[in-house]
Amino acid sequence: MPLLQRPFHGDEELGKKDDDHKQGTKGHMGRAWQQRRLNGPRRSNLKKIALVLLVIIGFYYFFKNMPTDLEQPRQRPSFIPPTGPNAPAPKSVPERYDSVSKMADDDASETPLHNFNGPIKFYQLASTLHAVTTRGSSPINQNVLFAAASLKSAASLLPIACDMGIRARNYVHFALMGRDDISMDILKSVNGVGKDCGITFHDARPDFSISSSDWRMEVSSAAAFKHINDFVNPQATFVDSSGEEEVWFLKGLNQRAATLGRTIIELPDNAGQNLMWITLLDSSSLSAWNKASIDFIVHAQPSASGSLMRLLESLKKADFFSSSYPRLTIELPRDIDEPSKRYLEGFKWPPKSDHSSSLLTLRHRIPQHGINSDESSARFLEGFWPANPSANHILVLSPQVELSPLFYHYLKYTMLEYKYAGNNPAVENLLSLSLDLPSTYLNDTTKFTPPVSNSTVGDNVVNTGVSPFLWQAPNSNAALYFGDKWIELHDFVSQSLESQRTRPTPTTLNEKAVSKTYPSWLEHVLRLARARGYWTLYPNFENEDRLVTLHNDLYQPPEEFAEEVKSDLENENDELGADPSHYLSLKNKDSETTLLKTNLLSMMPNKGELPKPWDMPVLTYDGERVEVDGLHKLGLAYSEIFRREVGGCGLDDMEKVKVEGEVGDLFCLKDQKS
Repeated sequence: MPLLQRPFHGDEELGKKDDDHKQGTKGHMGRAWQQRRLNGPRRSNLKKIALVLLVIIGFYYFFKNMPTDLEQPRQRPSFIPPTGPNAPAPKSVPERYDSVSKMADDDASETPLHNFNGPIKFYQLASTLHAVTTRGSSPINQNVLFAAASLKSAASLLPIACDMGIRARNYVHFALMGRDDISMDILKSVNGVGKDCGITFHDARPDFSISSSDWRMEVSSAAAFKHINDFVNPQATFVDSSGEEEVWFLKGLNQRAATLGRTIIELPDNAGQNLMWITLLDSSSLSAWNKASIDFIVHAQPSASGSLMRLLESLKKADFFSSSYPRLTIELPRDIDEPSKRYLEGFKWPPKSDHSSSLLTLRHRIPQHGINSDESSARFLEGFWPANPSANHILVLSPQVELSPLFYHYLKYTMLEYKYAGNNPAVENLLSLSLDLPSTYLNDTTKFTPPVSNSTVGDNVVNTGVSPFLWQAPNSNAALYFGDKWIELHDFVSQSLESQRTRPTPTTLNEKAVSKTYPSWLEHVLRLARARGYWTLYPNFENEDRLVTLHNDLYQPPEEFAEEVKSDLENENDELGADPSHYLSLKNKDSETTLLKTNLLSMMPNKGELPKPWDMPVLTYDGERVEVDGLHKLGLAYSEIFRREVGGCGLDDMEKVKVEGEVGDLFCLKDQKS
């Protein structure tokens, strides 16, 4: 039988076994197959390589997101409070340094690198904030805050905070926001802060604070203040401005406080000596620290350059501590003497400033003829108008006065206490604060002796010594007039002058209770004070030092009364016309007193603690001592007479309701016109 034809004729290799094609088999086909196997990986190897790459990528992202080398924050600063009412304290707190700072600890000569910018966490802040029991949730409370990042600044602030806490007018909180890894217990111990200080401490330092960058610490300060504000609502926050504090801390805190509308009080380096009166103020007063502003106005007299320069030089030497400088307006007469011109050309206000930040305004009168009392009053009052009557006030200064370097301390202290303190109903009757203690009454014919404070012990009245007092008589030498009363005075003078123009001069306006040695506008202020029952607060120190001294050596009478006063003084030189009691203040050789230059509190009665208005002596304008209710009754009686004689009101006219800032209830002229 013939053999079957093979399907692949001539291919002898197909009939062999595959033993010859195993690895290592020689031959052309075997070598080619072996080469392909060596050059190309198998599918299982590719899976292993992919798995290794995934693991490497995972480790890469894991280490990239570790806090130790994060370059930009990947989330906003977070505050981690306890998760429940009985939540346990935070677990182990991370150390405040990383590997870089650990290496620096081994070599003390190296400084830790401040390059960490990881997410911010406050591990110690939640526990103290949740424990606050001082009405922190209320927007109006008695909480104040002292905050520091530098340990030197903390050492400066803590004695002040302790003194304030001991006085117990406020609830005092202290927050540490710096880099240092000091424990709060050691901070208290080193600075002598005990439980008697009554300070609530808050550790507001972030994690990894030592190695944190300035940017991270700035954001941390702002975030920490935000959390403290949410739980404490501090009415005022004290920081150190002596130059020892961290720049990033001040920047972050101030920016966040401005956003939240919170008051920041910057304390200078001598605050622990000269500024301790701030510890006597309550939280309501302190919250107005930066909101209340004061303008200065000086009405210069002709041919009196020496007096003007002496006053301005004393202003330049005054201590304005950390407060902003007030605006200064100088009303110049028509004829300016040459020395005054040269002096004002080089005068700068504030003293250390360039022209771009000048707060000086010069006003020069145009009319060449002499002015009468009404024109003088109107021109002077037009020199100031408060944009915000509750916050803008004016200090009137006579060129005859020289100021103590500490006058602004007393002015701000009394202004904050008596104008902005909480629960003070007597503020409605407070017209002004005087820096001057007059030697005579307003008529300048009788010597004035300041009253002493009395208290009742059983059935006996006991003299308790020197005290500030309330006097119905206003002052034009050196007095701060409050903005709300100033706009009321504007309306009062305006309607009084209109009454004089349309009606015969009444008896009340003919009565001149103020001497011609004082400017004419003071007479209008006295009439308003008598009609409203207003008073002026006068200082009274235990020694002879004063806030201002009055120089009569270069005295010039007001322009509107210049001719009359000079004529009267010349007549007094004639023995036949001499009146020994006339213009008594000009004859008083003891009017020039020494100026207060030492610590303010040491010179004030009761160690500087200001008495309540109802505990001070109260005097009528002519010196009669009365109670507060008695002064109110006198005001009602005078206002009735004023309404009839000046205001044009008849007996049948109904009594009008008093409107704040207006005196329409004292006048009926508009009603008659209509």
